[in-house]
Amino acid sequence: MSILPVVPILTADPSITALLGSEPRIYEDIAPEGTEVPYVVWQELGGQSNNHLDNAPANFDDVQFQVMVYDTYLGRAYQVRDLVRKALESYCFILNPRISSFDSTTKQSMRGFDANWIQEI
Repeated sequence: MSILPVVPILTADPSITALLGSEPRIYEDIAPEGTEVPYVVWQELGGQSNNHLDNAPANFDDVQFQVMVYDTYLGRAYQVRDLVRKALESYCFILNPRISSFDSTTKQSMRGFDANWIQEI
């Protein structure tokens, strides 16, 4: 299975790069320690192969993934999440649009969503 094109799609959106920098702070799995906020982390959560009834090999997978925005300013975390969702939504299906959390150690709010991407293999 190939990697989801989350980063290229997000970096092509000028409204996202305006908030995340000219070299946007978008990371797969984990952001480097000390990363400037706001930043986006995405990760694959799971998925399933879509096999055919005639036992032919699958030609696409359903990939469930999660996107989280980290920021010390809650309003901007919401803003970035909404922009990221709009940029990705024409490529995937949003499953859980409202994930929220707070890290008391870093004082960062986290806002995100889960989505499902049907990826051709």
